[in-house]
Amino acid sequence: MKPFLSLCMIVKNEEKVLQRCLDSVYGIVDEIVIVDTGSTDSTKDIALKYTKKVYDFEWTNSFADARNFAQQQATGEWILVLDADEYVERANLQEMIDVLKQTDESVEAYDVVIYNFMGVYGERVLQHRHTRIYRNSPHLRYVRAIHEQLRKVNGEYVQAAQGILTVYHTGYMHQAVTEKKKHDRNAPLLEYEMEVGESVAFDYFNLGNEYLSKGEIEKALESFIKAYQEKKDIRLSWVSYCLVQIILCLKYLQRFEDALQVITDAENLYSETADFPFLRGEIYYLQYRYDDAAEQLEYLLQNKNKYPHIIKTFEYVEYDPHMLLGHIYKHKGNLQKAMYHYSSALSFNRRSYEALYHVLQLLARVHREEEIIQFIENKQLANDELATLLISRIASVLHLEKVVQWYALKLSDETIRRGFEIKINILQRRYEEALQQMLKSSMPDLQTYIRTGSLDSYDLLVLALKTNQLDVIRLLLHLVSEQKEKEFLLFIMNEYEQVSESTFYLLLLERTIQLKEYELFEQLLALKDKFAPSIHIKIGHLLHRYEFMDVALQLYRSVENMNDWDAESFVNVIEALAVKNEAMEAMQYGLLAISFGHRDFRLYKYVIELMNICGMSEEKKKVVQQAKLMYPDSQWLKEKEK
Repeated sequence: MKPFLSLCMIVKNEEKVLQRCLDSVYGIVDEIVIVDTGSTDSTKDIALKYTKKVYDFEWTNSFADARNFAQQQATGEWILVLDADEYVERANLQEMIDVLKQTDESVEAYDVVIYNFMGVYGERVLQHRHTRIYRNSPHLRYVRAIHEQLRKVNGEYVQAAQGILTVYHTGYMHQAVTEKKKHDRNAPLLEYEMEVGESVAFDYFNLGNEYLSKGEIEKALESFIKAYQEKKDIRLSWVSYCLVQIILCLKYLQRFEDALQVITDAENLYSETADFPFLRGEIYYLQYRYDDAAEQLEYLLQNKNKYPHIIKTFEYVEYDPHMLLGHIYKHKGNLQKAMYHYSSALSFNRRSYEALYHVLQLLARVHREEEIIQFIENKQLANDELATLLISRIASVLHLEKVVQWYALKLSDETIRRGFEIKINILQRRYEEALQQMLKSSMPDLQTYIRTGSLDSYDLLVLALKTNQLDVIRLLLHLVSEQKEKEFLLFIMNEYEQVSESTFYLLLLERTIQLKEYELFEQLLALKDKFAPSIHIKIGHLLHRYEFMDVALQLYRSVENMNDWDAESFVNVIEALAVKNEAMEAMQYGLLAISFGHRDFRLYKYVIELMNICGMSEEKKKVVQQAKLMYPDSQWLKEKEK
């Protein structure tokens, strides 16, 4: 009897993930065809446990060639294409097969939804659609060396129907990308397609994605714009994604007005898509337009049914709006609403470090550590090894010693447990004990501590300074990889006169604040003159963030030339003066900042609110009109006009 559905795969050195993929389909698909393009590990041995149809294929620098070779070996009526770092839910696959058995003859292929897990732990999820199921017909073949596409042999596009299958992909997680060096592999293949390919717009789109993944934002934006300009049909699946990428590039470049204009245009084309209303709210948030952002994001959450379509990630519908609203209400001092939104985000993504951090941080303000442990247990937030590690890391950052002790002891890895034991001793200022534990640790142990987050280099640096053990700093030189960080460590040991990079200095100062080692902070503060004069401003920002407003105020005022102040300096000074009920002086700082050309929305908002307090209604109207020229779509400003 002829097989109905054949799985076709191309693999190379996939021993870490292949079994997971094959386990998800074995016994449901009728045939498994695996084409190996040169594995040197146990990939083929694993494959042979599931099928005899394992073939060698000499790599031709073309994914299409390998896909087509796999198809030639398949005998099923339909073909399912998966990569080794992907998997499916078995029940969902069976449902898709039931659909295939009832498919009309006119349908040649189906798109599936692919969820791409991103980050270190898969804590972010992006999605896209791709044609992965198609009839095993000789007139359907793959083209393109990379980002291969299914076409008819006459060159026509295949019109795929929307399938119900979901594919889960872990290949974009940080470790997988690093190990497989995907960027190095993809670049030459993309260059080849740019030279010989016919899909110029699609090539520019893929090139933009490569640039973006490498952090080359300007080049990425240029490529995405060219892709959009060269598109042949707005209905092509990648076009809407390209628009989202353009907006994200503009966001990263802080070209917020341009981003908002693209969002407005995109909303006219995709009025039922959640991505664009969310991105509008996010841009408002990044402009510090918290009231406008809250209104936009709350509208999205309350009207989800109006936006049934998603382009990039389903997290734009709930998780991300809730997180931003949590930040907004925390800033406003409404901790009850902040907690509601952070908790909602956490219920949507239980692996989110950010959501869990903010939930535990707010709980720590008003609850005992025993109550926090009870909360974690009731919510079943520590239900596996990874979740327990995550909670232990966050609790150590928040100085929740009892929480760290409770959950670190539950970890199965003895080395990671030892790392947290050292951290607990540091939190409790038992530095000599921590030092002895650290000195008993091997270099691989220390690397494990840092890799898993039980300790970091700044914990060890504080430990070295508190115990006056410079040998620990010399040890750190072997643990850090960045040259500038090595130079900073040498600077701390007085072996470098000065360093140009202040980032590591600020991180060390912040760690002393977190550990409440204020005497050490004062000692390190004496080194500030070894850096550029702007360090006073940066330290002021740090102190203000930790609510040492008076000390921050002194540092800002020590910078006599206010042309050296950035917008954040003025904002922080205004907030510090407002807390002291010095409204008139705070307002004058705001007006001064505006006269210097700073366009930060908070400056206008604070000045307007302070003028209102001081009864300066006519002056307030002028400032509102001035602000509206720069933020014409602000609902908050329109309300202040009344």
